[in-house]
Amino acid sequence: MRCRVFVDTTTPIGVLDKRCYGQFIEHLGECIYGGIWVGKDSNIPNENGYRLDVLQAVRDLKPPLVRWPGGNFSSGYHWKDGVGPVNQRPKRYDMAWGAEEPNFFGTDEFIEWCRL
Repeated sequence: MRCRVFVDTTTPIGVLDKRCYGQFIEHLGECIYGGIWVGKDSNIPNENGYRLDVLQAVRDLKPPLVRWPGGNFSSGYHWKDGVGPVNQRPKRYDMAWGAEEPNFFGTDEFIEWCRL
């Protein structure tokens, strides 16, 4: 079976909203822990535990929106787990990554990070 697609670039049919080009934050690797969030006691320059270099990079990008949680992590995350005092938050086993999620960076931190 063959399929051909023809795109007529000379006839625009609409304008794509710039908000389509947002960013999302994934827990994969070190995107959150060690990436955005290093903790308040880290030797890495930070503001309230958020890496200053990452904050500046995101400010420079000026994304119209940021989605969190993103990726596989979002399938098992409950927003209430990330609210309130960190030491009182439940730790959950993350089925997607096969690891414990300590909820150090949760809903409250994401909202605070967005406001920075």
